Amino acid sequence: MGESLRGITWRYYLYSFLTGLTFYTAALIPFYTDWGHISLTQVQFLQAWLMFWAFVLEIPTGVIADRFGRKISVVLGCFITFLSFLLYGTIPNFSAFLLAEFFAAAGLALMSGASEALLYDSLREEKKETKFKNIFGRSFSLGQVSAIIAAPLGGFIASRFGLNIPMLITAFPSLIAALVLLTTKEPLMKDTQEKEKNYLNITKRGISTFIHNKLLRTLAINGILVYTGAYFLIWLYQPQLKNLGIAIIYFGFVRALFALSGMIFSHNLQLTEKLFKSGNNFFRITTFITILSLVLIAVFPSLITIVLAIILIGGLGQARFTALNSYMNDQIPSEQRATTLSSISMLNRILLIVLNPAVGFMADHSLRGAFIFVAALSLIAIIFIPIRLPKTHAPEKP
Repeated sequence: MGESLRGITWRYYLYSFLTGLTFYTAALIPFYTDWGHISLTQVQFLQAWLMFWAFVLEIPTGVIADRFGRKISVVLGCFITFLSFLLYGTIPNFSAFLLAEFFAAAGLALMSGASEALLYDSLREEKKETKFKNIFGRSFSLGQVSAIIAAPLGGFIASRFGLNIPMLITAFPSLIAALVLLTTKEPLMKDTQEKEKNYLNITKRGISTFIHNKLLRTLAINGILVYTGAYFLIWLYQPQLKNLGIAIIYFGFVRALFALSGMIFSHNLQLTEKLFKSGNNFFRITTFITILSLVLIAVFPSLITIVLAIILIGGLGQARFTALNSYMNDQIPSEQRATTLSSISMLNRILLIVLNPAVGFMADHSLRGAFIFVAALSLIAIIFIPIRLPKTHAPEKP
């Protein structure tokens, strides 16, 4: 029992639950347009601004994690995220939103890669690294549980107390998460014979690992392209529901359904993978499902096709992301893990910097066209960058 209390597992579970309490998501577009008095074009510019700074800060913050510790990086990220939400919910002004998004980008970059590396290396130190996939999957599920709770509550809070109140309330779980992780032990990086002194070398080696490892490169690029389906579904489903005449009060329940399906499929990832007979089948079929779901919304826009996409992309798509994370970690040496994962996240940011305004522009003119465009990105992944895992990566028995 004492060893269990000292370990990373329960702390990471609590961290995942707290950071998943995003009360603001249910009324996000009304928050921007009605309380913040900005246009949808400005909303998409804010997202591009966020991704730009997340891109710029990705490698430096990855070096912070590798040089000074994963725990320090994640704790600092949680605290800066806390400040971001406070600023966002206090001043209804586009300039203030720009500053808040900068803080959000810094917090995101500090946690990106470092949180997964903290879990993986801590489990490795506890001689439990084989449990990473299930623990990471279950932690993701806990984050979905908190999102399921937060989305409907956020809609209620916004309608009763003001559109900015969910944003303010969301700030405090991030602060508590920082305090929780402060109590954990920083894991040692055992793959290197001596401590790395020159953190420029850490950066170079992390990037080199990504460039020269073909399987890692394929997993990352394929995953990024397919991930855009889930990312833009979250941004596009609300205007599509509005076009269908669905009341805004129900938007939060649709968002909760996205989180619920992700929780179900990611809770036992090994079992989910086993249903597809092989890892290759799992990645191939989940990509096809993402494409089909988005195309169905474009061709037959209805509540049924939207809910179907929410369930399938929210569930299998999120399970796919979790599995990719595990396979990528297997390919990266410990002392380069945070920087390499940050390099991969950096590529994701670059793509989204370009795509956010482009998809926003398309959506202003044709929501159907926007859905088709996003589906085409996943089609590129399955045709030109297919994942081919070696036989040693067959799904494990649960």
